[in-house]
Amino acid sequence: MKVCAEPGCPNLVRTGSRCTTHAREQERRRGTRQQRGYDADHDRLRAEWAPRVATGRITCARCHRLIRPGTPWDLGHTDDRTAYTGPEHASCNRSAGGKSAHHRKDTP
Repeated sequence: MKVCAEPGCPNLVRTGSRCTTHAREQERRRGTRQQRGYDADHDRLRAEWAPRVATGRITCARCHRLIRPGTPWDLGHTDDRTAYTGPEHASCNRSAGGKSAHHRKDTP
C-alpha cells in the first residue's frame, strides 16, 4: 500500500495512485471524452484504422515500430489536437500525453 498521490492526503491506496475521492476529482477535472476531443469523427476514423492495424503491418506514428495484432493502440493526434497523426501504441501515446501534461504544469 502507498499514500495517495494528492498532496496532503494521508489516505492509503492499494491500486492506482489516488484514493477514491481524489481519483474521482481527477476524472472530473479531465472532462468527458467529448470535452477532450474524442467525438464521433474520432470514433469513425479509429474504426477505419482498426482493420488495418489488426493486420500487424501498420507502424506506430510515434516510435515507427510495428503495432502487433492484439496490442492496445490509440489514434494519435498532434499536441495541439488540430490533426490526427495516425495509430500509435497505447503506451507511446499515453506516455507522450503524460510528458506533455507534465511539461505544461511546469511551464509558467
